[in-house]
Amino acid sequence: MDKLARHLNLAAARRGLRACADRSRIYRWEHGRVGAPSDLYQELLADVFGVAVEHVRAAGWPWWLPAYDHPLPFNPAGARAAHTEALVELDRPDRRTFLALTTGSLVGMAATWASVEPERLAGALAGHGVDEGLLTWLENSVNTLPALSNTSPQECVDLLSAAMRATISLLDTARYDEPTGRRLCTVLAQAAQCNAWRHFDQARHASAQRHWRTALHAAHAADDRDLGAGILSDLAYSATWLGHPRDAVDILTHARARTRHATARSLLDVRRARALAALHDSTGTTRALSEAEHQLERGHSRTAPAWVAWMSPADLAVDAGRCWLDLDNPQRAAAALDEGLCLLDPTRERTRAIMLTYRAHTALANHHLDAAVADTRSALDTALSTGASRCLDLVRDTLRTSLKPYRNTPIVRDLHSYARHSLDAMA
Repeated sequence: MDKLARHLNLAAARRGLRACADRSRIYRWEHGRVGAPSDLYQELLADVFGVAVEHVRAAGWPWWLPAYDHPLPFNPAGARAAHTEALVELDRPDRRTFLALTTGSLVGMAATWASVEPERLAGALAGHGVDEGLLTWLENSVNTLPALSNTSPQECVDLLSAAMRATISLLDTARYDEPTGRRLCTVLAQAAQCNAWRHFDQARHASAQRHWRTALHAAHAADDRDLGAGILSDLAYSATWLGHPRDAVDILTHARARTRHATARSLLDVRRARALAALHDSTGTTRALSEAEHQLERGHSRTAPAWVAWMSPADLAVDAGRCWLDLDNPQRAAAALDEGLCLLDPTRERTRAIMLTYRAHTALANHHLDAAVADTRSALDTALSTGASRCLDLVRDTLRTSLKPYRNTPIVRDLHSYARHSLDAMA
C-alpha cells in the first residue's frame, strides 16, 4: 500500500498535480470502507496499472481493475490455463491488486466445482516418462515443507515454488499413466495451497487467490474432493477476513456437500461458524461450532488428509473465541481463547499472535485494560518474530482502533511508544 501510494503521488506530479494518497486511503479503498475513489484518483490508478482511461469509464469501479477476472472452467483447457497463470505468478513480483476474483465469482467457482466431475486425465503426453523416485520425492517434500514455514518462511516459499514449477513441467510435458497423473495433480494442489497461505499471511491477497485457484483445479483433476473442499474453505476464510462473510457462507455450503473425511468437515464447519458470527447469526454459529466439535471428535489424525492433519482442539478453540467475540459474549470468548492458547503447538507462532490479539479484545470488552495491553504487546512481539503482515496488521488495527479510547493512559502511551520503536527496528 505504501508503494502504491508513492506511485499515485508520482503519477499526479507528472500531471503537475498534487495528490494526497497514503496507506490509509488505499486501505479504505481496498476493504470497501469508503465509496469509489474520485475520478482523478481512478485516472491515477489507471496510469499506475497501465489501464486505458476509456476502459475505466466503460467498466466503472471496481470492475476496470486488472485484478478482476473470471473463473476458469473445470476441464483440461482450464487446468492448462491455471498452470500458465501459476507460472506467470511465480516468475514476477506481486503487484498490489484489490482482489483476484470478485466475491460473486468465487461463489460461482465453488458451485461449478461442486457439480462438475473431473474428466479422465490423458494417458500419455509427448516427452519422458515420470520417474517414480522423483514423484515420491516431490510428494514427501510437499508434505513436510509446511512445517518449515514456522521457522523459515521465505525458504519454504522458495522450495514450494520450485516444487510447483517442477510438477507443472511434468504435467505439461512428461508421459505418464492416469494414477501417476493424479498423484502429480495432488502434489501441485498441496504446494499451491501452502504457498497461497504464505501469500495470504503477507497480505498479498491477489497472489493468494491465484494460488488457491491453481490448487483447486489441480485437486479437481486429481479427483480429491476433500482437498478441493479444503481449498474452497481457504477461499471462504479469506473472504470472511476481507469482510465478505455472506459469500464465505455460500462457498462453504457448496464445499461441505462434497467433503468426505470428518476432520475436513470439522474445518469447514468452524469456518462457517466464523462467517455466521460475522453476520451476527448466533443460532447458526452455535450449531456450526457444535458440528465442528462433533466432526473433530469423529476424525482420526492417522487417517486425516495431510492438508488438514494440523486441525486440532486448539484451532477449534481460537475460532470459537473469535465467534463469541463477534457475538458480544466476551466472557465465553475469553474462556475459549485461554483454552486454545494452552493447547496450541508452540511452533505455530502466527496462530498464537492472532489468538493473543483476539484475547486482548476480550480483555477490553471485559474492562481489563492491563490484560489487554499485555496481550497486545505479546501479540506484537510474536507477530514481529514471524514477519507475517497479516498478524502485524491485526495488531496495528488493535492499537489504532480498539485501544484508541485509552490513548492518554500511561500504559497505552508506553505501548504505542514500544510499538513504534519495534516496528521501526523491523523496517
